[in-house]
Amino acid sequence: MKCQVNPRYMEQLYSFYSPFYDYVFGKILGPGRRQAFKYVPRTPHQKVLEIGVGPGNTLEFYPPKTRFVGIDISHAMIAQARKKAAHLNSGSRFDLHVMDASRLDFPDNHFDLVMAAYVITTVQDPHKVCREIHRVVKPGGQIIAVNHTRSQNGSLWGRVEDVMAPVFVRVGFTTDLDVIRVMKDVGIAVQKTVPCNLLNTGRIIMGTKR
Repeated sequence: MKCQVNPRYMEQLYSFYSPFYDYVFGKILGPGRRQAFKYVPRTPHQKVLEIGVGPGNTLEFYPPKTRFVGIDISHAMIAQARKKAAHLNSGSRFDLHVMDASRLDFPDNHFDLVMAAYVITTVQDPHKVCREIHRVVKPGGQIIAVNHTRSQNGSLWGRVEDVMAPVFVRVGFTTDLDVIRVMKDVGIAVQKTVPCNLLNTGRIIMGTKR
């Protein structure tokens, strides 16, 4: 049985993290976030959605003149992100909203790129979130997820991840979810995965909507 994520708990937890998120998780997870931007097109005026924007520590990495929308379930995180956006002068437009990733308030086929860094293992229904990502991205649009994903079935490390999942979910994420499989299940065409972060514990997962 997969470890269950409580959305209310996650909202409260990440609101608690918001004042010092950059100093703790930013150091641990930041390399993967930054590496992912190697694969972001430098196209001006592209419409970008970032799910789980957190305190806004990725805003400065988007190309100039990006039409950016960022969402997060935590009011405190969005407040931090708005402060950061106010000090950026890249010619981009930053719209930041408190929103549930499983119920995106955007039209179908709307964004050129959807970025989801360290989100899919923090939500109650990963399939529903990935279906929403697939829905709002344009056909041929790009999807980039940065995440830990469970090791292959039958591997020793995969069994360790299963055992540790209830512990790590208290920290803010689960370790027993095969993120790549979930993305494929909802119709996302996964094209490439790249190891990232310390000891290659994360993956940059790149896909598209056909």
